[in-house]
Amino acid sequence: MSGAFAARYLVGVENIDYRPYQAGHTGTFEGFGRELLDAFAVAADIEFDYLPLPPSRLLPSLLQDRIDFKYPDDSDWSLAQREGYEIHYSRPILGYVDGTLVTPQRLGLPASEIRTLGTLIGFTPIAWRSRLSQGQVSLKENADFTALFQQVLNHRLDAAYANVAVARDQSMRSFGRPDVLRFDPSLPFARGDYRLSTRRHPALIERFDAWIQLESEAVAALAERAGLGDALPD
Repeated sequence: MSGAFAARYLVGVENIDYRPYQAGHTGTFEGFGRELLDAFAVAADIEFDYLPLPPSRLLPSLLQDRIDFKYPDDSDWSLAQREGYEIHYSRPILGYVDGTLVTPQRLGLPASEIRTLGTLIGFTPIAWRSRLSQGQVSLKENADFTALFQQVLNHRLDAAYANVAVARDQSMRSFGRPDVLRFDPSLPFARGDYRLSTRRHPALIERFDAWIQLESEAVAALAERAGLGDALPD
């Protein structure tokens, strides 16, 4: 029976506006991620509490057992920090593309023309890792998408690096059009999948995976409603 006697778990989530995937910038977790995990919790007769944290603090919190689960996660993120730890990951929930965004006038320019790159605080531009480590590109972090985009538009940065779907959504919210900056697929980008991760509760991850498969139509409906239908894994 759910309620006071249901098992409770703490899920660490990002405290930023990352719509259409999810948002935690108001202190309350909401969006597709929340709806998905809440639906699973009801089906599993458990309860999830959500703790919005800065993205840079999420993985350390998982590794130090301060949270039970991390969402979203990807085993390719922050590889050095994960070494020596056993982390259990769910099956893919949604796919993503993180890419390089430029003004329309700069579309098609080679990567060598990008000397300054911006991203959100706590995010690592994986696709630019080698160029950053070699000093070919300098990185500037921003607190929010509006400031990041504005710096590119004002030519204070050559490009931004962000999730492509989120960039479209944020561009529409801040500038009234989805393409104030354009994704350039000829520049470095990365594909991956968002997953749910844990160190201490692999059995619950297995139950989550089984539920994702069993309720694939319901999950697809949640994604469609959020505008993420094309992000569902094949």
